[in-house]
Amino acid sequence: MRIRQEVVAADRSGAGAAVLITIAGWAACFAVGVALQRRLRDPQRASYYLFLLVLWVLTPLTVVYGYTTVAVRPELVAAFALVVAAAWATLFVGMWWGRAGGRSRAEAGVHVYATAMGNTAILGYPLATLIFGGPGLALAVVFTEFQFLIPTQGVILGLGRRYAGPDSLGRQATGLSDLLRSWFLNPPVITGAAAVLLRVLGIDLTPVVSRYGTAVGLLVGFVGFVQLGLAISLRPLRHGRGDVWRAAVTVVLRSALGPLLLLGASWVTGIHIPGVFLLLAAMPVAFYTLVVSAVFDMERELARLLVTVSTVLVVTGVVVWYVAVG
Repeated sequence: MRIRQEVVAADRSGAGAAVLITIAGWAACFAVGVALQRRLRDPQRASYYLFLLVLWVLTPLTVVYGYTTVAVRPELVAAFALVVAAAWATLFVGMWWGRAGGRSRAEAGVHVYATAMGNTAILGYPLATLIFGGPGLALAVVFTEFQFLIPTQGVILGLGRRYAGPDSLGRQATGLSDLLRSWFLNPPVITGAAAVLLRVLGIDLTPVVSRYGTAVGLLVGFVGFVQLGLAISLRPLRHGRGDVWRAAVTVVLRSALGPLLLLGASWVTGIHIPGVFLLLAAMPVAFYTLVVSAVFDMERELARLLVTVSTVLVVTGVVVWYVAVG
């Protein structure tokens, strides 16, 4: 018994050390990104190249891993169908709000993206683990990868092209049909469809993808923080009342609309929604908003405001609630 306790303690100690090393790696990568932004003549182009690396290489590898290894449990299928419906509904409401509240195309794009995309991975994973334990983390991974049913990176690409500014390095979507092609015809979606087809045909890629899953997951995080450092605006904060109230509306839509839609659908249909899904639907504005704003020439200062304010408010709220119910 003592030996087993020592092994468990060692495993926990090793896991804790790994978490600390990972966080230190994130901080270092962010610092590298900021340093590159200060030194490079064209940091936007560097952001664009990293965006292409994620789109064409890292995300397809992650998608194949997720679509191959995820366990499909019947009791979660109905609940997840509601998650997908709520995610798309939130996206379309965000597109309406961007059109109504945005004073320019670049500003509208930031409001749309910030409304639709929550920080379900970098913040969502640790919060889900803290509150719901290991099973919560497993559900959080499924939520993050499949909340739109198609890979999230495909939705990101479509929104970026739809609201791209004149200095965007990614091409602009010219109409609805072009937007739909951007959403559904891109490397992550095509790769995901192929992975699903292989799984249906009984071809098991698990021995292959299990070799690289953890490494690619860590690499996505490190590259992502370099992207953040390259993309975050380094200008002083200067926001008027109009920016503040528009940001407030976006933050409320981001963190309230999804959970309310899920609760309403659950009440109408009688389908149980796991608590971790409600938590992730309420996550603050995704950090990746900064990257998309830089690559596609949107309002970077507004993106910084939305990410900062929503993160502080939501994380504080979750921590206070967790301590209170404790």
